Amino acid sequence: MMGRSIDAEGCVGPNMATPARTAEQLLLGVGIVLILVTSFALIDGRLPPADCPDDPTLIEDPCTSSSEIGWAIPAGAIFTLAIGLMMRFSRTSGTGPLFGNLFSDENAAAISTRLTEEHSDAHDTDRLSGAWANLETKMLESTHEEE
Repeated sequence: MMGRSIDAEGCVGPNMATPARTAEQLLLGVGIVLILVTSFALIDGRLPPADCPDDPTLIEDPCTSSSEIGWAIPAGAIFTLAIGLMMRFSRTSGTGPLFGNLFSDENAAAISTRLTEEHSDAHDTDRLSGAWANLETKMLESTHEEE
């Protein structure tokens, strides 16, 4: 494996992240982008929501009214960052992934090994059930011959 780097999680190369790690990074990235959008909304004066006066002569600066829905962006930022951080802490603490039923925390090599074992187990089960069927057939034939 010359020229390939192995990261802290034992993944080879940049494209070998597990689905759980990818979901975690995606949530953290979306949270950071939503924080950036929130900061631009605060700078632009769209947050906190404001009501513009009906008479435009009462204000010096142009007013852009915004609704209470504007708080969904900071709330989404907090929510996605919280979920992303919880996923990271649960994965690094060794308790397993937070959403293990949705996102697998196995790399490609572990998935390949697991599927190979499941395939061989299923093949063994088929072979074993075939052996039982043959044994039962022989027993019935011998019982039939004795009668």
